[in-house]
Amino acid sequence: MTDPVYDPIAAFAATLAGHGVTDIVISPGSRSTPLSIAFHARPDLRTTIHLDERSAGFFALGQARATGRPSVLICTSGTAAANYLPAMVEANHAGLPLIVCTADRPPELRGWGAGQTIDQVGIYGTNTRWFADLPVPSDWTEAAASMAAMRAMALATGPRRGPVHLNWPLREPLEPVGAVPVPEPIVPRRDSHANFQLAEDPLGDLTELEKGVIIVGPDVAPGIDAQHQVSDWILRFAESVAWPIFAEPISQLRRGHHHGEEYVMNAADHLCKHVTVDSLRPDVVVRLGASPTTKPVRRWLERVKPEHVVLIDQEQRWHDASFTATEHHTVSPVTALGRARRLGSGVRNRSEWLDAWWDLDDIASKTVDRLIADGPRLSARVTREFVDALPDEAVVMTSNSMPVRDLDSFLANGGPNTTFVGNRGASGIDGIVSTGLGLAASQDGPVVVYTGDLALLHDLTGLASAVRLGLHLTIVCIDNDGGGIFSMLPIAQGDRGVDFETLFRTPHGVDLAGLDGFAGIRATTLGEHDSVRDAVSAAISVVEPGVDLLIVPVDRDADVAQRRSIAEAVGEALAR
Repeated sequence: MTDPVYDPIAAFAATLAGHGVTDIVISPGSRSTPLSIAFHARPDLRTTIHLDERSAGFFALGQARATGRPSVLICTSGTAAANYLPAMVEANHAGLPLIVCTADRPPELRGWGAGQTIDQVGIYGTNTRWFADLPVPSDWTEAAASMAAMRAMALATGPRRGPVHLNWPLREPLEPVGAVPVPEPIVPRRDSHANFQLAEDPLGDLTELEKGVIIVGPDVAPGIDAQHQVSDWILRFAESVAWPIFAEPISQLRRGHHHGEEYVMNAADHLCKHVTVDSLRPDVVVRLGASPTTKPVRRWLERVKPEHVVLIDQEQRWHDASFTATEHHTVSPVTALGRARRLGSGVRNRSEWLDAWWDLDDIASKTVDRLIADGPRLSARVTREFVDALPDEAVVMTSNSMPVRDLDSFLANGGPNTTFVGNRGASGIDGIVSTGLGLAASQDGPVVVYTGDLALLHDLTGLASAVRLGLHLTIVCIDNDGGGIFSMLPIAQGDRGVDFETLFRTPHGVDLAGLDGFAGIRATTLGEHDSVRDAVSAAISVVEPGVDLLIVPVDRDADVAQRRSIAEAVGEALAR
């Protein structure tokens, strides 16, 4: 028996499965019944149910970060679709593939006050690689539905990766008329993705220049495995040209390497605040990945104004808000660096230029090490202690605001093969826990979320989902009762006639330990003399689903003072 509604949807699902989709994230609803049933019926697709669409969106985004493949999001009509917007914004700016299928009323019911009906046409604005308001399935063919799936997959995962939105108008009855069709996967006959590699060497003879720097930002490749592979290529390239690497932890270049790791500066964030001598002005800078997270690296690049700034940008993101790039190449890092090594590099693995950076990095690193070791337990020491407790193959989902910057500033290079990720597309604090759950659902190692208290409170629905989804998270939360990052802004300094506490720092007064026992959360507050290393080691060894929440109270004012004293001490040490 044919089903005019379910047959096209089943063909759409079969095509996505044949093209590599493995995960479906569904939020319950009525209007989306045909989508939910048709996708869930496929044994080759893994279905995850999320009660809250905002959390669901970030969960799917976490899966895409881990695998490089798009997950399919399915929701009902109305404000359910609107709640995907924050995740869609992040996916757009980070270049992460998602395929969003929103159910909608059919055209004849739009604009007439039908329940749960809003204007969903183009609801995500410019944040999609493709949007289509599809025909009612009964007016469509299976071949057309299959072609839509191919197009969605190609545009979500093509040269400019990102989210796709398909709006599905569905008429009642919404139930299948018989057995739900489950056609065989529809696989591509050949790889139809366009190849945007360059025939020539994008770095040309620039590798002959001695004074070069490699800057590596977030999202240098799609998926965790691909990021680690690219990081190895970057290290081998650095070895062949003797250029220092400025890389933040979420570039995957700061931990777990055995060859070339000495080329990665341990204290680039600190060095870029203070190095001003003309002899350390590079002739060429090669930029890989998205924009660097920390402001000192960006401002250093603006200040030194190298003659050549080469932006290797496979995803065509054009991330250069400083407008320093002199060249832009749409090519993969592996292609660019591999050709540079073959076509004229291998010219040096040591130079006075590199020695000078190594010497400065050693001075800065030792200064930071001493002040952290001698100081109180604040964000800097917590950052080191929790990372030092992690085993090989652990994944750290890092919140925005201070945690991602603290890792860059205070993490010591080397050690186990830890993967660091963060939502640096739009850089918001929403969906951090849910993204961590998506990562936990997509890889085998332990996942630790490193966050502040505001970001944690922002995603309580994510916290409540872990047990129901059969997943485990360890969360290390720096609790300074409010927005600590704002204390680093000029507006926080001096008497400016501004109610800084109310408007910016926003203390919430919530005792996070009160979450203990809620929805499988095991909350522990660590006192001044409790070992962060021991607590993290114990938490990641837990096998039952749930959240082990480790709350580390930190005095906001002392934290700000230590950051400033470290910066001043590094500056003084480098000036000697």
